[in-house]
Amino acid sequence: MQFFTEPKYNTIAILAAVLLAFTSSYIESQMVHVGNWLVLIYFILEAAFKISEFSWTGYISSFGNKFDFSIVVASILFLVMPGQDTGTVIYLRIFRMISLIRIIRLMPDAEHQLNGLLRALNASKPILILLSIKLVFFSMLGFTLFSGTLPQYFGDPLLAMNTVFGIFTIENWGAVPDAAKALNKPYVFYAVNTFVITVLVLGGFVAVSLANAIFIDEMASDNNDTIKAELKTVKAELSEIKALLIKRDLQVDNRNNPPDNTIKTGIHSSIGVDSSKLVETSELNQ
Repeated sequence: MQFFTEPKYNTIAILAAVLLAFTSSYIESQMVHVGNWLVLIYFILEAAFKISEFSWTGYISSFGNKFDFSIVVASILFLVMPGQDTGTVIYLRIFRMISLIRIIRLMPDAEHQLNGLLRALNASKPILILLSIKLVFFSMLGFTLFSGTLPQYFGDPLLAMNTVFGIFTIENWGAVPDAAKALNKPYVFYAVNTFVITVLVLGGFVAVSLANAIFIDEMASDNNDTIKAELKTVKAELSEIKALLIKRDLQVDNRNNPPDNTIKTGIHSSIGVDSSKLVETSELNQ
């Protein structure tokens, strides 16, 4: 059972799948196909033993196990689909590509990283929607304005969208103004430059940078939460120490400077003692 549940053996199986993926590109033999089936059987037995050990509910509650189980099910479906007699090699290659996804499990703290990625994508949703709106708007604007003069970049809406997306990512954005300059039409050149600069600033510099900032901040939020919790604990401890110091100072002040009632009581008692002594002395003299 340990052979199927310990991480080191899982790593060996994943590396074997990777090795099969590379060697199959150069060697097409029955051994490669057998190796693929052996790797798949190992993954199936791994899932079965984990379910037996943790129960189905405990097994499926982990995101990593959900990920592994989905790959196993997809691999089985691809390998048992009808028509293998005509496309066995294609199905096996698809299986090898799917098995390569399991290499993600080799990352340090992979489940934590994937959860952070999903959380960051969820937090970036508003910015991604804004980027999509800008992409569609500028694509349609570029198609409307420059489809006749620069058809290689704005000939149809999809081509215009590809061009605008390239400008968003600052990827070869200067090619569009250069193509406009080659037309020897100053008004087209200036119009295209204005369009490209606007798209570059509003899309590439503002929206994409904001999306990157939110994404990175959300990915690192776990570390920030830990630091905040530690700071909260330190503040609570400092408050307790401060309260103890104030209490001690008050006790010292009370000992050094007794209250007025205590002083008055002491004075009255000393006066009473002195007056009684005077009465006794006068009686003796008489």
